[in-house]
Amino acid sequence: MDKQYTITAAMAGNPNVGKSAVFNALTGGRQHVGNWPGKTIERAEGTFVHGDQQVRLVDLPGTYSLAAQSPEEVVARDYILSGEPDVVVNVVDATKLERNLNLTLQVLELTGKAVVALNLMDELENEGWEVDVGALEAALGVPVVPTVAIEGRGCRELMDEIVKVATGQRSTHPASVDYGVTIDGYVHALVADLGGLGPVSRQRWVALRLLEDDPEIVAAFATGEHTDCLGPEGTTHIPLQTRQAVLSRAVRMREGARPDARVEIVRRRFELAHEITHHVARRFRPAGDSLTERVDRVMTHPIWSWPIMAAMLLVVLWVTIQGANVPSGMLEGAFGWLAEQSRGVLTQWKAPWWLVGPLVDGLLVGTGTVIAVMLPPMVIFFTAFNLLEDIGFLPRVAFNLDRLMRVVGSQGKHTLVAMMSFGCNVTGVLTCRIIENAKDRIIAVVTSPLILCNGRFGAGLALIILFFGASALPVTVIFLGISVGTMLLTTWVLNRIFFREEPSGFVMELPSYRLPKWGQVIWRTLVHQVGHTMGRAILIAAPATFLIWLLGNLPYGAPFEQTAIGRLVDGLSTVGRPLGLTGEMLTALLFTLPAKEIVVSSLAMTYGLQTTLAESETVLQYLARTWSALTAFSFLTFYMLYLPCLVTVWATWRETRSLKWTLMSLGLPLLVATVITFIVYQGGRLLGF
Repeated sequence: MDKQYTITAAMAGNPNVGKSAVFNALTGGRQHVGNWPGKTIERAEGTFVHGDQQVRLVDLPGTYSLAAQSPEEVVARDYILSGEPDVVVNVVDATKLERNLNLTLQVLELTGKAVVALNLMDELENEGWEVDVGALEAALGVPVVPTVAIEGRGCRELMDEIVKVATGQRSTHPASVDYGVTIDGYVHALVADLGGLGPVSRQRWVALRLLEDDPEIVAAFATGEHTDCLGPEGTTHIPLQTRQAVLSRAVRMREGARPDARVEIVRRRFELAHEITHHVARRFRPAGDSLTERVDRVMTHPIWSWPIMAAMLLVVLWVTIQGANVPSGMLEGAFGWLAEQSRGVLTQWKAPWWLVGPLVDGLLVGTGTVIAVMLPPMVIFFTAFNLLEDIGFLPRVAFNLDRLMRVVGSQGKHTLVAMMSFGCNVTGVLTCRIIENAKDRIIAVVTSPLILCNGRFGAGLALIILFFGASALPVTVIFLGISVGTMLLTTWVLNRIFFREEPSGFVMELPSYRLPKWGQVIWRTLVHQVGHTMGRAILIAAPATFLIWLLGNLPYGAPFEQTAIGRLVDGLSTVGRPLGLTGEMLTALLFTLPAKEIVVSSLAMTYGLQTTLAESETVLQYLARTWSALTAFSFLTFYMLYLPCLVTVWATWRETRSLKWTLMSLGLPLLVATVITFIVYQGGRLLGF
């Protein structure tokens, strides 16, 4: 056998072209996910073996261009320019060939070592079209492989072409865009100037970027800052005066061009994409409305779309709430049995109280409560959410709600963040990456904690049912309305205060309706969402419940008032009076900051009703007997809205890298919770409740 080589392949493509399906089909699920160095953008890598070659496949962020106008474009472009990939696999949606070829032509300007995966060929045929693959390959000058990734069709051939191009067994002659006499003349002149500056790589490409007023390239020439786009040395070796002379010449050329140089470069690229598509694609069946077009007449209707969206949300919430009851009860019973068995074993071994209590009643029971409450609804909710996303429903929600979000200064994708936040605020914060506009992304991150997460909603729902019985459904709807209303209000306020002059931007493709890919849905749900979130929750909840037990039982044998919790309750007893909150309530809320799911157990400890966390039913009976409806509603209002959990705070810092916005994400919910709870409690007293 010949020597085994390792090939690195980068996968680029527009959003919604089936890039993930191609990635999974090639790697077979052998992948790991992280972030790009110094970025919060997700990076997925996988491997596959073809013949005697081992290939590392790097999935680049989905992007419509490489113009470096968004973090995703910068990451994709810089990685291709880094020279690390031996070949670039450009995944193209065959049903939208002309638009997708815009990115293809930009990739070919960066590297000739490319392979085009012409995906979704089955949908193309269903729409009555066919593509002459040989003619497309000749026009682009690189291999083109037709694929149906979800069925595995064409994947073996794609692997073969990846290896051949990467190892030089197949030569390529990438297509070059004719930008016209004027632009090409400017490019030649700038290339001559760049040639005299020393080692500036890809001089023609750099010249085009200067004419397009690329912000990263222009900044590198203006300030001398290093950028990977210009090779390892960047422009730091070039004297400032020389750099600025080249930049000034490019500016004069750009401004003097008629039509505008930037517009002409983009127009010529799209013109070539149009010509290629017109040459290689033909319709073999008369045109007719597709299923997507027929369904969208209803789903995006200015009137009918609203009740459909509301009904869909209610169905998802109902299924989540009802479906989680049985498995949550089973898990709770299982952990209760495990706790009793562990207690029996430790007692039999004559373990001391300071070991049995913290391990069984603190660590095991407390962590078990978090898992029992969170895991079932999270699995159900995220599965439903991912199914709706795969089908193509969620982009329509963002499109329909864009009009509402624009009223408060945001955009439609903010609604997708809010929907993810219903499952978990951490996931909502991470989902903000889908928002290209920096201003809208920051506001979405800061306001995510105002949306009721699964932890607060699940535990709060149990208390709502306990206190309000037959009126639980309308009360639940009221709390959901308060949550969404405060998110919209704070979004409007933040835009008015911090971003008054910055407009919002919203670009979203509405993909065709497709059958869900169950394997990907389950993998995404269990591994990327539930697995990551539950892992973080357990890591924080375990030591937190351990600590709660210690605070409620030390000094050992002392009256409750003399324990650490008892003293804290006494110290906070007057703070929450205007809000109708007692010291026991506030202390319990402090304990729930690591994980909101432990609220009932925390209340049990702060009320001194038990010395362990194992008998939560006792505190529920006590609270139902002693709290009035107004007290319960006031507590739930504050609990639903106040400070985010510590994991959400950590995620906010990771996404923003800003102390200002991290503190804002803490201060806003606390302020909103205080004001609304004050209004609820004082208003209720005035009304005689």
